[in-house]
Amino acid sequence: MKRTPLYDAHVALNGRLVDFAGWEMPIQYSGVVDEYHAVRSQAGLFDVSHMGRIRIAGSGAVTFLQRVTTNDVSKLAPMQSQYSMLCNSSGGIKDDIFVYRLLVDEFLLCVNASNREKIVGWLMEQMRSVPSVEMLDRSTELAQLALQGRASTDILRALEVAGIDALPPRHCLQASVVGVPSLVTRTGYTGEIGYELYLPSGQALQVWNELLRIGKASGLKPAGLGARDLLRLDMAYLLYGSDIDENTTPLEAGADWVVAFQKEDFIGRDLLQRQRQEGLSRSLIAFELLEKAVPRHGYTIMSRDRGETQEIGKVTSGNLSPLLQKGIGLGYVPASFASPGTSLAIDIRGRALPAIVVKPPFYKR
Repeated sequence: MKRTPLYDAHVALNGRLVDFAGWEMPIQYSGVVDEYHAVRSQAGLFDVSHMGRIRIAGSGAVTFLQRVTTNDVSKLAPMQSQYSMLCNSSGGIKDDIFVYRLLVDEFLLCVNASNREKIVGWLMEQMRSVPSVEMLDRSTELAQLALQGRASTDILRALEVAGIDALPPRHCLQASVVGVPSLVTRTGYTGEIGYELYLPSGQALQVWNELLRIGKASGLKPAGLGARDLLRLDMAYLLYGSDIDENTTPLEAGADWVVAFQKEDFIGRDLLQRQRQEGLSRSLIAFELLEKAVPRHGYTIMSRDRGETQEIGKVTSGNLSPLLQKGIGLGYVPASFASPGTSLAIDIRGRALPAIVVKPPFYKR
């Protein structure tokens, strides 16, 4: 398995390591729920260096990204970012990504670890028809840390990171973090105030250790993938491979807000435009259980009509929210069952437990 530059730090912290998309990653340190609450109440520090980081640059960079992404990169000023998607010709989601515009003609894409090689190869194919654009996979040379939680700004302020107080959401700045040149971005996957740091791999351990040292007084804890998954589910954030894949479209996944139909042609546009005009046959819903139980990926979603149940879909993500103390989940159902307030049932070990469709997110800070 692959290892991030912080592997030895995870071992030293007694992190429980698991195989995640071919990477040996910490699922937890002090405990999944403990780390979850640390992020919700103070702060957590995640190693997300397994993610892919791809540089796109050149005078043709904007033209290229307008063609391959669903969102409108021309709206980004330098040092701004946006959530977006890469689709195949049928509108299926190849990956959901973050696009950072560093300069007028230079961008950094953050892609999912499980899709990195697929996306690098696919982007290379698409570049053949666009002049004056170059791509560089920087995933090995750059590490990526996620500092998340309401104390995260205070921690970076204590490290004297210049400009941190004035940084708005989805904006970036180039700054020195404990003497290490870093791209600091106001983005994250938890629903809390937070930052992601892109920095040279060889200096990641230095920054990791100093963040934990300085942040200890603020309640900062190292956090693993288990807490990260609970936190993102609270927000109904999509997980590639569970909630979205190449057989689902952005519109079906409720991500129509990242599809810029007003811009010129992009890959998958025709199918997505047809879906928008004709309507969806299925939609991703957010649901809450009305009894305390734990819905899991793959569980059956059923309709409830006069006491009778019928299978209508599957849970794509589900768990018990530690803060909300209720079972929450996502799943695809026919569009006629997708309206908030619709009564459903989830089959949990042979029991049809009542549930209701709700408007996401589940957690509101």
